[in-house]
Amino acid sequence: MADERYDSMMQVRMMGIVLSAIMLLALSPTTPVEAQEVPTPVGWEMGLVYSDGASEDDPFQLEEGETSIRFWIRNDNLVGDIEITLDYDSSSDATLVGEESVTVGSGSNDTFTLKMKDIDVWNIAAGTTFDFEIEGLASWGVTPFPVPISTQSIDGEIIVPKLYRWGVEIIEIEHSINAGTEFNLHVDLRNMGNTADSFTSATIEDDCPVLTVDDEPLQSMEGVVKQTFGVADVIEVTLVFDASSTHPTRKCEIEVQIKSTGVMNGGQGDSTNKDETDVQVEARPVGAQQDQNDASVGDDDGPENQEQVTSDNFLMFPTLVTPMAILWAAFVRAREK
Repeated sequence: MADERYDSMMQVRMMGIVLSAIMLLALSPTTPVEAQEVPTPVGWEMGLVYSDGASEDDPFQLEEGETSIRFWIRNDNLVGDIEITLDYDSSSDATLVGEESVTVGSGSNDTFTLKMKDIDVWNIAAGTTFDFEIEGLASWGVTPFPVPISTQSIDGEIIVPKLYRWGVEIIEIEHSINAGTEFNLHVDLRNMGNTADSFTSATIEDDCPVLTVDDEPLQSMEGVVKQTFGVADVIEVTLVFDASSTHPTRKCEIEVQIKSTGVMNGGQGDSTNKDETDVQVEARPVGAQQDQNDASVGDDDGPENQEQVTSDNFLMFPTLVTPMAILWAAFVRAREK
C-alpha cells in the first residue's frame, strides 16, 4: 500500500510540473528566430595612412588634378570575414571616388584609397583647409540571418598648397613697322597663382638682325609682389623697340619671358611663363634719307654710298655742256660758208 501511495504522489507532482511549464510557455511572449541575439562584429579598426613623417596633426595636401588618400581596415576577429560598406563625405566641392564595399578577412589588415577629383586648386587661396570623413558599416561576411551592424569612422583635413604661375600677354601690333622708326610693344603681366608672388629673370628676345629694345621698364618690375587672383591686378609694361633704317623686310618674332620667384625658391607651379608675337618690319625705299645714327654703315653697298654715287653722276653733266656748245657753233659756221 505504501508503494502505491508513493507512486501516486509522484505522478501528481510530475503532472503539476508539466502543467506549470505549459502555463509559463503560454503566458510568455513569442520570440521569433529573427530577434535572437547574435554576436556583433567587434575587434575591427579603421585608420588613415600617413607618409613622409606626417601624422594626424598634419593635413593632407591637395594635388592638381587628383588627390589620393589611403586608409586601412584591420579585422581582429577570429570567427570569419567582415563586410564593410563605405561612405565618403567632404566639405570641399571635390568629387569623391572610392570603393563602396570591401571584404576584410579574419586577422587581415587591408589598405584602400579615396580619390578626390575635380577641384580647382589654382582658384582657391593657398592655406584653405577642408574636412573629409570616411565611415564604415561592418557586418559578418557569412551568416544565415541578419546581423546587427557595427559603425566606425575616421576623419581628417586637406589643405590647398601654394601654387605659383604668371600670365604674360603681349598686345598684338596689327600694322607693319617701317625700318628707321621706333614702336611700342605693350605687355600685361598678371599673378595667376593662388598666393602672393613676384617674378625675376625677365628677358626679351627677337630673331631680327638690327632690332633693339630698351628692357629697363621690364627689369624695373622684377621683385614687385602681387597678390593672388591677379586677373584684374595687372602690371603694365611698355617696351620701346628701335628698327634700324638698314633693317630688311622681315617678320620678326618677339618673345617676353619671366620666371616665378616662388618656384625658383622651391615652390610648386610653372617655373617659366612667356608669350610671343610677330611684328612685320618693312625696309626703307632705296635712296631714302637715313637716320643720323646710320650715317656710316661700313659697307660699300649701303644706302649712303648709293646716294653718293647718284649725286656724283648728276654733277658730271654740267662739265660737258661747254665743249659741246663750241663744237656745235663751229659746225654751224662751216655750213654757212
